[in-house]
Formats: sequence, C-alpha cells, structure tokens
Amino acid sequence: MLPFRSRSNEHPEGPVPIKRRVFSLPSLVSLALAGAFLFFLVTRFDVDPGAAWSLVKDSNPWYLVLAVLVHYTTFLFRGARWRILLRNAQGEGSAVPGVLYCSQLVLLGWFANSVAWFRLGDAYRAYLYRDEMGASFSRTIGTLLADRMLDAILVVLLLLAAVPFLLGGGEIVTWTVLGTAVALVFTLTAVFLVLRLAKGRALRILPGWLAERYQRLQEGAVGSFRQLPPVIILGMLGWLSEVGRLYLVAHALNLGLGIPLVIFIALANSLLTLVPTPGGIGAVESGVAGLLVRLSSLSVNAAAALVLVDRSITYVSVIIVGALLFVLRQAIPQWSHPKHLEVGFEGTIPSGQEPGPEV
Repeated sequence: MLPFRSRSNEHPEGPVPIKRRVFSLPSLVSLALAGAFLFFLVTRFDVDPGAAWSLVKDSNPWYLVLAVLVHYTTFLFRGARWRILLRNAQGEGSAVPGVLYCSQLVLLGWFANSVAWFRLGDAYRAYLYRDEMGASFSRTIGTLLADRMLDAILVVLLLLAAVPFLLGGGEIVTWTVLGTAVALVFTLTAVFLVLRLAKGRALRILPGWLAERYQRLQEGAVGSFRQLPPVIILGMLGWLSEVGRLYLVAHALNLGLGIPLVIFIALANSLLTLVPTPGGIGAVESGVAGLLVRLSSLSVNAAAALVLVDRSITYVSVIIVGALLFVLRQAIPQWSHPKHLEVGFEGTIPSGQEPGPEV
C-alpha cells in the first residue's frame, strides 16, 4: 500500500512504519505471485536450476557492477527530461525543482510500480510532486502522459532499427512486439487528439470543477511538447542505458548476444512490464526467457540465468533502493523539499514562496 496522503495531515503518531508497508497483504500477495511465476518459469521451460545458478556464479562481477551503475543512470536522464517537460508545461517563469529531485521522483515511481498493482507509479509521482511542490496534480499528470508518448515513439524507432536484423527465426514474435509498440503509440496519439480537439466542447459541458481539471490536464500534456531536441536526446539516452545494462549482463554471463537482439529484448522487457502485476511479475520473466530461446541459440538454462540476473537489477534492486530512498525522504525533510527552485533558466526563489497545492 502506497502512502498517498498529505504531509500536512499526517497522523500524530507519525508515518506508518516501513515494516508494516512491506508486510502488508498486497506486498505478501506480490511475493507469493513472484514465487509462483518463478516456479512456472522453471517447469514450463524445463530449466535446470543448478545449471542456471552455475552460470550466475561464474559471471564476471565487475561487469555486473557496471550494469547496475548504467541502469541507474536512466533515472538521471529521465529525471532531466521530465524537468524540461515540467518547465514547458508550467511556463518559463514558473519554479521547477532540479534534476536530482526529479530523478528521485522517477525512481520512486518505478518503486511504486514494483510493489503495487495496476502500475500506480506515475500517479504516485504526480501525487508527490503536487504534495511537495504545491503544483497542479492534473497538469503534472499531463506531463507524464507526454513522457509516455515520447517513450512509446522512441521504442518504436529503436524496434524498427533492430527488427530487420532478427527476421528469420521468429518473425511472428518480432512483429508482435513491434505491433504492440505501434498500437501503444496510436492509442496515446488518440488520447492527445481528444485532449486537444475536444477542449472547447469539454469545457462547455463539464461541471466547473471538472472543466478546470481537464484544462490543466490538457495544458500539461500538450504544453510539454516544446524544446523537443533536448527532450528526445535525454529520452534516447535513457533507453540506451537500459540497452547497455542488458548488454553488460549478457557479457558478464559470457553469452554472445548481438546488439540488435539486446535492443529488442530490452525494449520487449519494458513493454512486458505494462502487465498490471507488480513490476510485471510473471509476464517479464516468462516472456523474456521465451524470446531469448526463440530468437537466439541460447539454452533455456542460459536464458533463465540472464533473466534472473537482469531482474535482480531492474526489479529487486529498485525495490531495495526505492525503499531506502523512501525512508531517507521521511527522515530528512530537505530531500523532499528542496531549498531552492530554479525559475526558467536563471534565478532562484525560496521554496517557501510556492503556492499551495492545486488540483
């Protein structure tokens, strides 16, 4: 259960202990589900756990450490991109926090996706930004819609670059993954068109309180699409960090995977996390293992070893680091309330001069 509650209305006894959150019923169900899917993975693909673990033990630890470091650079790139989107949506004279603060919220959003059902990470990120920065929740959600739209477009472009090199052994699955990404782009495009074209009619027929929220959502989504060159570059660097992580994991395990296949698997991994289980549990493990066996010469044991190590970085470590960051932000208020906010490209204002939270 995530702490969707205002800091100003905290219970007098203090925050809910992290132990109670970790051992809540949803968390325990998630752990049980993870165990069930691991059992499914082993039995479905006839994995020899001993052989797979032997590959993991023989891996190069230095490449694994580097893979972890590369993985966490994606939060810096994504935080920097989101900061630009916030500035675009709020206007040049509006106060926006720095890159490190935005990167914290991106990581906490991934943490929320890893422990909660139905991918609540973006909503949690918007809630934190509203609660801590006094920003509009609706406008912030709009920037996150733009964030997802840009991600979907970059995924399609990278898949288009990789798929031609993979045709031959798995045409159906490669086209299925590409088709899923294209369908996601069309869906998000339809959402943006509705927000933009239906604005006038919606503002006329919606109740005042809902029309205000709709307008701010539309402003956040549509207004984010400015300064596109740095936004695209940072987005591409974020995705290349994920590709680099998977390449380093494969290299650490001495698995000879080509760059096109690494790109394809990294992006397919991301698409599989859209399944509304915590962190995409079940879909990611079985899906990635199946794709590796289908599209490469890897044995099922090698594929299982790669999935085990990579998910330890992208899922287990995010839960650990995210929980640690959550606790530190509760213990050190300065982490969640920056002393200064940057205004446009120059100047600062004290965070105490922010307006109150908006809808």
